Amino acid sequence: MRDPGKSRLPWSESRYQLAACLVGGLLAVSFLVRLILLGLQHAVARNGIPAVLGALAAGEVFDATAALWVAAPLVLYLTVVPERWFRSRAQRAAVPVLAGLAAFGVLFVAVVEVFFFLEFNGRLNFVAVDYLLYPTEVAENIWESYPTGLVLCGLTAAAAAISLLLRRPLRSAWRRPLPVGRRAAVTLLFAALLGTLTAAVPRSLSHVSEDRALNEIAGNGYISFWNALLGSDAPYAGLYATRDSGKVFRRLHGLLAEPAAVPASFVAGSTRRHIQPLGPRRHLNVVVVLEESFGSEFVGALHPRPVSLTPGFDALAREGLLFTRAYSTGNRTIRALEATTSSLPPLPGISIVRRPQSRDLFTLPALLRARGYQTMFVYGGRALFDGMGTYLRANGIDRVVEQKDYPEDAFRTAWGVSDQAIFDKALTEMDAAHGRGKPFYSLILSVSNHRPYTFPEGEVRWDKSLKGRENAVRYADWALSRFVRQARQHAFFKDTLFVLMGDHGARVYGAAEIPLASYEVPILFYAPGIPEVIRAGARVDTLTSSLDIPPTVLGVLGMEYDSPFFGHDALRIDPADGRALMTHNNNVALMKGSRIAVLGLRRSQELFDVRPDGSFVPLPHPDRAGVELMEDAIAYYTGADTEYRTGAYLLKPPSEQLAAGTLPARQ
Repeated sequence: MRDPGKSRLPWSESRYQLAACLVGGLLAVSFLVRLILLGLQHAVARNGIPAVLGALAAGEVFDATAALWVAAPLVLYLTVVPERWFRSRAQRAAVPVLAGLAAFGVLFVAVVEVFFFLEFNGRLNFVAVDYLLYPTEVAENIWESYPTGLVLCGLTAAAAAISLLLRRPLRSAWRRPLPVGRRAAVTLLFAALLGTLTAAVPRSLSHVSEDRALNEIAGNGYISFWNALLGSDAPYAGLYATRDSGKVFRRLHGLLAEPAAVPASFVAGSTRRHIQPLGPRRHLNVVVVLEESFGSEFVGALHPRPVSLTPGFDALAREGLLFTRAYSTGNRTIRALEATTSSLPPLPGISIVRRPQSRDLFTLPALLRARGYQTMFVYGGRALFDGMGTYLRANGIDRVVEQKDYPEDAFRTAWGVSDQAIFDKALTEMDAAHGRGKPFYSLILSVSNHRPYTFPEGEVRWDKSLKGRENAVRYADWALSRFVRQARQHAFFKDTLFVLMGDHGARVYGAAEIPLASYEVPILFYAPGIPEVIRAGARVDTLTSSLDIPPTVLGVLGMEYDSPFFGHDALRIDPADGRALMTHNNNVALMKGSRIAVLGLRRSQELFDVRPDGSFVPLPHPDRAGVELMEDAIAYYTGADTEYRTGAYLLKPPSEQLAAGTLPARQ
């Protein structure tokens, strides 16, 4: 019989066998997940065998690091627990149960990773962090969108089976006692290995190709999630490329120059400048409609298909002014709220909508309210989701309509009531505002074009020949066009400017560092009452960003004001000055013409040519124009972070508040 005391491995047949089983299980499941993701991406066909092997090799390193971190608390417990306690009946009885729970947890995360990748084409990132903070909507949405009950039952059965299979290895944990000294040695060895992997493995190891999706697969979901959690509100400076503040704002003054901006009015060290009206003052109501996940790819007026999914929007486009090259700043709704209200570039980490210091900012609704407008936000879900209600109330919105304000029998999903109920409520609210004799600003956010893609069937019925998303697009389009048709019969209509746009694209996919196709959105200005400005059937090809909405709206209104906005009046700038700013995961970017500059963590800077299909071609040795574009990108994001964090982006700048004795404390 073999002497267990002569075992070569310190964890073999000792208490550390439990940790070895956990690490081994994590490595096996992580490898299986990576194989599944590679298959879903057709990675071998798209990238070739060498790149896929590189992703597998890099992935094993990340998986080992993550597995050791997950096992670290267990290793610490096994080190400090006395031998008498470890050998107790209660401890022996608890281990199989805990092993089953651990197996369930590991498998559950694996399934979540696969479904998350299918939706967002990436590992668990900022989106996953954001969703975890609002479990009610997310849990209901998952239950409605997927066969959750079957999946949970399957995971439970698999976890029970794994626990049974591990009975023998788990029992061996009590065969060989380890004295305190040897336990300390094992722990030191474990800590040294964990520390070495953590310190020595760079994030760039996952960059195995120019295919963003393959690089995501090479990473690890646990590590990606943890990095997103830690960096959710990290300062831009110190992590991203920066420049001297003086140089930044001098460059920004040039970038923000446009016909309406008075050149001599730019404030040193700030983007604030005086905007003069270039047309007559128009006392119009403003209605901004953010259509959930309404990407340009679905819109027949932008991407024709044999049978359009958006006949209503297409008809409205023939009566309004359509921006044909417009991009959202992010792939979350709160990024659209941030851009279309504050005109601030998308800072890395969490949106300013969720940041507690985002109060009294210079926003479109705050400015209009100061000029006598009534302001409202009409939404079908809970306004607390993603901090939307808190942000809007603190930045110019007087009235918030949310899920509790609708009848109990209204059709609803996890995300709120249906679009037609939202628009009906908006009409009622706008009628009431019009009756009070003052102009109004209304921000409307739809919800139906979102998983689980269910809606009240009436004029639009489910078409089995189409995908779920496409059916939801058809319904969203019908509800939007119905809203505008009905608005035509209301007294406020002739004096109203409508901005109808997508908040972001449907989903994130593609090989590029910034998947452009997922950011392309339709923006339609619709105002039959002012045909001299909003020409029927006009198409504007200027590269446009969703953060251009506030200054463009104010330009149509002919309003004079002092502005820190980073956006342009997209109807009046030189088309050559069009640009789009956006964020994806840890990266931020500036696109101009057919080039895009991407800034990443550890001050990384990358320049790409953008092909017509949206793919990127790296330019490792940029020419003069490329260097200038990169400097422009650094100026935009450094300046935005500086102004936001110093309070310079408040509705009233600090100098004015200091003079009035009302300067608030900033975080």
